[in-house]
Amino acid sequence: MYNNNMSTFLADEQTGIELLYRQKPIHDVPFVDSIVDQFNRHAVDLELEPISSTQIISKEFNIPQHYKDIDVEDYVRDLLTRKVLVPAGGFGHVEHVDRVEEELALYKARNLYPILQLMIYIIDTMRKNDLVWGIGRGSCVSSYLLYLIGVHKVDSVKYSLNIQEFLK
Repeated sequence: MYNNNMSTFLADEQTGIELLYRQKPIHDVPFVDSIVDQFNRHAVDLELEPISSTQIISKEFNIPQHYKDIDVEDYVRDLLTRKVLVPAGGFGHVEHVDRVEEELALYKARNLYPILQLMIYIIDTMRKNDLVWGIGRGSCVSSYLLYLIGVHKVDSVKYSLNIQEFLK
């Protein structure tokens, strides 16, 4: 669902209907591509202004360039080595390595590396400023990459949580 404070979410059909019903503007709302196509087909007949595609969403965040330049794959693999493999001698953790590789592929396929760079920046900033954040809640705890980065403290490999719950 779309939230004005977090414009990276894609609105669905129900959200669009709700906005139209409440006579709210929909032209700055990023919708799922199929909804944009469907709306625009009918907009011509109804003499409405067509809406834009999800291409209007910018993944450029106002974060220091150092974080934008982070190689997410190297960063996460290094965290895995330091947090999981080295303390246990590097043996018996094949499931952790496999999970990291699976999640990296899923995040990459969805072009979500900029989100991971942003999360790395946020967590680093919170640590540097001695800010406290929660243990984790909701579907994000099923992401092992977010666990390694420090977004939450729930080891999704240990509890066999499915990453698909987060990526829905």
